[in-house]
Amino acid sequence: MKKNNTTIYDIAEALEVSASTVSRALRNHPDISESVTEKVKKMAKKLNYKANIIAQNLKERKTKVIGVILPEILHHFNMSVLNGIEEVAFRKGFHIIVAKTNESYQREIMHVESLAGQVDGLLVCISQETKKYDHFKVFKQQEIPLVFFERVAEKVAGHKVVMNDDAIAFAQTEHLIKSGFQRISIITGGEHLNVCRNRIKGYKDALTKYDKEINESLISTLGMSYQEGRVGFQKLMSLSEKPDAIFATSDQITLAVYSEAKRMGLQIGSQFGLVAFSCDPLLGLLEPSVTGLGQKGFEMGSMAAQLCINEIENDNKNTKSRVETLSNELIIRKSSLKSLEENVLVNTYISYTGGKSTDESLVYIY
Repeated sequence: MKKNNTTIYDIAEALEVSASTVSRALRNHPDISESVTEKVKKMAKKLNYKANIIAQNLKERKTKVIGVILPEILHHFNMSVLNGIEEVAFRKGFHIIVAKTNESYQREIMHVESLAGQVDGLLVCISQETKKYDHFKVFKQQEIPLVFFERVAEKVAGHKVVMNDDAIAFAQTEHLIKSGFQRISIITGGEHLNVCRNRIKGYKDALTKYDKEINESLISTLGMSYQEGRVGFQKLMSLSEKPDAIFATSDQITLAVYSEAKRMGLQIGSQFGLVAFSCDPLLGLLEPSVTGLGQKGFEMGSMAAQLCINEIENDNKNTKSRVETLSNELIIRKSSLKSLEENVLVNTYISYTGGKSTDESLVYIY
């Protein structure tokens, strides 16, 4: 009866050597001579031998799989992050398992618990509801690398990849101020999330620098979703002194504000300012187009994956956690241009990081 798969025992029998010799030769073990290694590999090729990757991984206690937990997958930024993760994983010979929380803390716990012991490392962007982090302890106990990106568990040990949120938020708010807008509001999520807290800080710092009053009624922290952005916008516009510009801190909030402003008949740009902490290319296709950020999702994902795989492949389990911070470019479009000419904007915003000029501090005007 013909065998379905050639094994190292078949190769050993053909060459009249031991199976252990074949195994070590296929792994280029230094104890096996070059001549024997060459003979083994030639016979393996002749007999169409294929290594049993699953068996090898089990023997080495490695799965060659990385888990990825995201709040949502459909959003452009998250898809870009996922593409960056998958690209690095593929080049390094790893597979990925993707799970989404749909912004649910309970789902996040379920996914973390189910992936423990099944993956060599875990990449996480925490949910909007997450305020406790005990469910991540199992990964630290099992010495499984843990990497957070964008929304991070700040008190949990592990590598972190984040945006320079406060500096970018400062630049976007400053841009609205210098464009002539007076009552600038921000719509974001709860301050227990690092991204929201830091974006509010950047927003407030810009107002303070330009002697603008920090009015807490203009700060909406209902959440990051479309519906929460919609409700936040409606509450802001019900104020006796309405905002004349909004800093939207997510893709979904931006689309909600844009839609509601259009529905109310507001002239976005000349009458009502809008900037987005978003890199969705859709913003450039709207009319009027919306001021946002450059594409950094792929870079964030690839960096997070590389940090994770480096630790997986590093035998030293005492690796010190790192925080990698990405800068970004401010892309100025029609939604935030009230009266200033484009050449003035270029000169003003060529350095958007709080007055520190760097090669990465670029401003594009579409």
